[in-house]
Amino acid sequence: MKKSNILSALLLGSIIGLSGCGGDMAASSSQGYAYEVQVTNVTAGQPMSPLLVSSTSFFSVGESASAALEKLAEGGDNSELLNADSVSGSKLITPSQSDAVSVNTLTQTLSIATMLVKTNDAFAGLDNQDLSSLALNASATFYLNAYDAGTEENSETNATVPGLGEEGYNSARESSDIVTLHAGIITKDDGLATSNLSSMEKFNNPVARVVVTRTK
Repeated sequence: MKKSNILSALLLGSIIGLSGCGGDMAASSSQGYAYEVQVTNVTAGQPMSPLLVSSTSFFSVGESASAALEKLAEGGDNSELLNADSVSGSKLITPSQSDAVSVNTLTQTLSIATMLVKTNDAFAGLDNQDLSSLALNASATFYLNAYDAGTEENSETNATVPGLGEEGYNSARESSDIVTLHAGIITKDDGLATSNLSSMEKFNNPVARVVVTRTK
Protein backbone atom coordinates (compact mmCIF):
# COMPACT_ATOMS: atom_id res chain seq x y z
CA MET A 1 0.00 0.00 0.00
CA LYS A 2 1.37 3.34 -1.02
CA LYS A 3 1.91 5.77 1.87
CA SER A 4 2.01 9.52 1.64
CA ASN A 5 1.83 12.56 3.85
CA ILE A 6 -0.74 14.60 1.97
CA LEU A 7 -0.44 17.70 4.11
CA SER A 8 3.30 18.22 3.75
CA ALA A 9 4.54 16.36 0.70
CA LEU A 10 1.62 16.41 -1.71
CA LEU A 11 -0.62 19.39 -1.12
CA LEU A 12 1.95 21.92 0.01
CA GLY A 13 4.64 20.82 -2.45
CA SER A 14 3.96 19.41 -5.88
CA ILE A 15 0.44 20.76 -6.31
CA ILE A 16 1.47 24.32 -5.53
CA GLY A 17 4.23 24.06 -8.09
CA LEU A 18 1.80 22.76 -10.68
CA SER A 19 -0.82 25.40 -9.94
CA GLY A 20 1.22 28.16 -11.55
CA CYS A 21 1.50 26.12 -14.71
CA GLY A 22 -2.24 25.50 -14.92
CA GLY A 23 -3.03 29.14 -14.25
CA ASP A 24 -0.64 30.38 -16.93
CA MET A 25 -2.17 28.12 -19.53
CA ALA A 26 -5.69 29.20 -18.66
CA ALA A 27 -4.71 32.88 -18.66
CA SER A 28 -3.16 32.63 -22.12
CA SER A 29 -6.56 32.69 -23.82
CA SER A 30 -7.35 36.11 -25.30
CA GLN A 31 -10.90 35.26 -26.35
CA GLY A 32 -14.04 34.03 -24.67
CA TYR A 33 -14.95 34.68 -21.04
CA ALA A 34 -13.16 35.24 -17.75
CA TYR A 35 -14.36 34.45 -14.24
CA GLU A 36 -13.11 34.93 -10.72
CA VAL A 37 -14.06 31.95 -8.58
CA GLN A 38 -13.97 32.19 -4.78
CA VAL A 39 -14.58 29.06 -2.71
CA THR A 40 -15.19 29.19 1.06
CA ASN A 41 -14.97 26.11 3.27
CA VAL A 42 -18.12 26.04 5.43
CA THR A 43 -17.39 22.81 7.34
CA ALA A 44 -16.53 22.75 11.04
CA GLY A 45 -13.29 20.81 10.75
CA GLN A 46 -12.57 19.46 7.26
CA PRO A 47 -9.61 21.01 5.43
CA MET A 48 -9.92 21.02 1.65
CA SER A 49 -7.22 20.46 -0.95
CA PRO A 50 -6.24 23.11 -3.54
CA LEU A 51 -9.12 23.96 -5.85
CA LEU A 52 -9.53 22.66 -9.35
CA VAL A 53 -11.64 24.94 -11.56
CA SER A 54 -12.27 23.91 -15.14
CA SER A 55 -14.45 24.88 -18.10
CA THR A 56 -14.98 21.18 -18.85
CA SER A 57 -16.83 18.43 -16.99
CA PHE A 58 -14.73 15.88 -15.10
CA PHE A 59 -17.24 13.92 -13.01
CA SER A 60 -20.78 12.63 -13.27
CA VAL A 61 -22.94 11.23 -10.48
CA GLY A 62 -23.77 7.58 -11.09
CA GLU A 63 -20.73 6.96 -13.27
CA SER A 64 -17.27 5.62 -12.50
CA ALA A 65 -14.63 8.18 -11.52
CA SER A 66 -11.72 8.64 -13.90
CA ALA A 67 -8.22 7.73 -12.70
CA ALA A 68 -7.43 11.46 -12.56
CA LEU A 69 -10.48 12.19 -10.37
CA GLU A 70 -9.56 9.20 -8.17
CA LYS A 71 -6.17 10.80 -7.49
CA LEU A 72 -7.85 14.05 -6.47
CA ALA A 73 -10.50 12.37 -4.30
CA GLU A 74 -8.10 10.00 -2.51
CA GLY A 75 -4.96 12.13 -2.26
CA GLY A 76 -5.80 15.75 -3.11
CA ASP A 77 -3.64 15.62 -6.26
CA ASN A 78 -5.32 17.56 -9.07
CA SER A 79 -2.32 17.58 -11.43
CA GLU A 80 -3.72 15.04 -13.90
CA LEU A 81 -6.89 17.12 -14.33
CA LEU A 82 -4.97 20.31 -15.07
CA ASN A 83 -4.91 21.43 -18.71
CA ALA A 84 -5.44 24.55 -20.80
CA ASP A 85 -9.09 24.65 -19.73
CA SER A 86 -8.42 24.53 -15.99
CA VAL A 87 -6.60 26.23 -13.13
CA SER A 88 -5.50 25.13 -9.66
CA GLY A 89 -5.58 26.94 -6.36
CA SER A 90 -2.36 27.20 -4.40
CA LYS A 91 -3.26 26.27 -0.82
CA LEU A 92 -5.26 24.15 1.55
CA ILE A 93 -8.61 25.73 2.39
CA THR A 94 -9.16 25.35 6.11
CA PRO A 95 -12.62 25.69 7.74
CA SER A 96 -14.14 29.19 7.35
CA GLN A 97 -11.30 30.21 5.00
CA SER A 98 -11.43 30.93 1.25
CA ASP A 99 -9.31 30.70 -1.86
CA ALA A 100 -9.90 32.37 -5.21
CA VAL A 101 -8.67 31.75 -8.75
CA SER A 102 -9.23 33.42 -12.11
CA VAL A 103 -9.95 31.36 -15.20
CA ASN A 104 -10.36 32.22 -18.88
CA THR A 105 -12.68 30.02 -20.91
CA LEU A 106 -14.19 29.64 -24.36
CA THR A 107 -17.44 28.36 -22.84
CA GLN A 108 -19.89 29.60 -20.23
CA THR A 109 -19.69 26.58 -17.96
CA LEU A 110 -17.53 25.78 -14.94
CA SER A 111 -16.72 22.65 -12.96
CA ILE A 112 -15.06 22.65 -9.52
CA ALA A 113 -13.55 19.99 -7.27
CA THR A 114 -11.58 19.88 -4.01
CA MET A 115 -10.86 16.92 -1.72
CA LEU A 116 -12.17 16.77 1.84
CA VAL A 117 -8.77 15.87 3.24
CA LYS A 118 -9.82 13.97 6.38
CA THR A 119 -11.80 11.34 4.47
CA ASN A 120 -11.02 8.31 2.34
CA ASP A 121 -12.26 9.61 -1.01
CA ALA A 122 -14.72 12.46 -0.49
CA PHE A 123 -14.60 15.56 -2.66
CA ALA A 124 -16.68 18.71 -2.92
CA GLY A 125 -17.78 19.37 -6.46
CA LEU A 126 -19.82 21.29 -8.97
CA ASP A 127 -20.21 19.84 -12.44
CA ASN A 128 -20.70 21.79 -15.64
CA GLN A 129 -22.49 24.77 -14.05
CA ASP A 130 -24.21 26.93 -16.69
CA LEU A 131 -23.15 30.61 -16.44
CA SER A 132 -24.72 31.85 -19.67
CA SER A 133 -27.13 34.16 -17.81
CA LEU A 134 -24.34 35.84 -15.79
CA ALA A 135 -23.78 39.39 -17.05
CA LEU A 136 -20.40 41.10 -17.20
CA ASN A 137 -19.25 42.22 -13.71
CA ALA A 138 -22.15 40.35 -12.10
CA SER A 139 -21.76 37.61 -9.48
CA ALA A 140 -23.62 34.40 -8.68
CA THR A 141 -23.46 32.19 -5.59
CA PHE A 142 -23.52 28.39 -5.63
CA TYR A 143 -22.98 25.69 -3.03
CA LEU A 144 -20.87 22.55 -3.27
CA ASN A 145 -22.09 19.17 -2.05
CA ALA A 146 -19.76 16.42 -0.86
CA TYR A 147 -19.48 13.41 -3.16
CA ASP A 148 -18.06 9.94 -2.62
CA ALA A 149 -15.76 9.02 -5.51
CA GLY A 150 -16.60 5.36 -4.93
CA THR A 151 -12.98 4.29 -5.34
CA GLU A 152 -12.04 3.46 -1.74
CA GLU A 153 -13.89 1.92 1.18
CA ASN A 154 -14.94 4.53 3.74
CA SER A 155 -13.16 2.85 6.63
CA GLU A 156 -12.15 6.19 8.22
CA THR A 157 -9.24 4.43 9.94
CA ASN A 158 -5.91 5.98 10.87
CA ALA A 159 -4.20 3.83 8.22
CA THR A 160 -6.39 4.93 5.29
CA VAL A 161 -7.25 8.61 5.78
CA PRO A 162 -4.57 10.87 4.25
CA GLY A 163 -5.38 13.79 6.53
CA LEU A 164 -4.17 11.65 9.42
CA GLY A 165 -0.74 11.33 7.77
CA GLU A 166 -1.21 7.85 6.32
CA GLU A 167 -2.30 6.46 2.94
CA GLY A 168 -3.25 8.79 0.14
CA TYR A 169 -3.94 7.61 -3.40
CA ASN A 170 -4.18 3.88 -4.02
CA SER A 171 -4.87 2.68 -7.56
CA ALA A 172 -6.95 -0.31 -6.39
CA ARG A 173 -10.70 0.22 -6.65
CA GLU A 174 -12.08 -0.97 -3.33
CA SER A 175 -15.71 0.16 -3.35
CA SER A 176 -18.80 0.58 -5.50
CA ASP A 177 -16.79 2.39 -8.20
CA ILE A 178 -19.44 5.00 -8.96
CA VAL A 179 -19.68 8.64 -7.87
CA THR A 180 -22.51 9.28 -5.38
CA LEU A 181 -23.52 11.87 -2.83
CA HIS A 182 -21.48 11.26 0.32
CA ALA A 183 -23.29 9.68 3.26
CA GLY A 184 -20.95 11.23 5.85
CA ILE A 185 -18.20 9.77 8.01
CA ILE A 186 -17.97 7.68 11.19
CA THR A 187 -15.59 8.91 13.89
CA LYS A 188 -14.15 7.83 17.23
CA ASP A 189 -16.98 9.81 18.84
CA ASP A 190 -19.37 7.41 17.10
CA GLY A 191 -17.49 4.43 18.52
CA LEU A 192 -14.97 3.70 15.74
CA ALA A 193 -11.96 2.83 17.87
CA THR A 194 -9.54 2.64 14.91
CA SER A 195 -10.13 6.29 13.95
CA ASN A 196 -8.64 9.55 15.20
CA LEU A 197 -11.39 11.52 13.47
CA SER A 198 -13.70 13.40 15.82
CA SER A 199 -17.14 14.94 15.52
CA MET A 200 -15.43 18.15 14.30
CA GLU A 201 -14.57 16.41 11.01
CA LYS A 202 -18.16 15.35 10.34
CA PHE A 203 -20.05 17.26 7.65
CA ASN A 204 -23.47 17.76 6.09
CA ASN A 205 -24.22 19.20 2.66
CA PRO A 206 -23.41 21.78 1.50
CA VAL A 207 -19.73 21.87 2.44
CA ALA A 208 -18.52 24.93 0.50
CA ARG A 209 -19.83 28.21 -0.86
CA VAL A 210 -18.81 29.46 -4.31
CA VAL A 211 -19.04 33.02 -5.60
CA VAL A 212 -18.43 33.37 -9.34
CA THR A 213 -17.88 36.85 -10.82
CA ARG A 214 -17.73 37.32 -14.59
CA THR A 215 -14.86 39.69 -15.40
CA LYS A 216 -14.82 39.41 -19.19
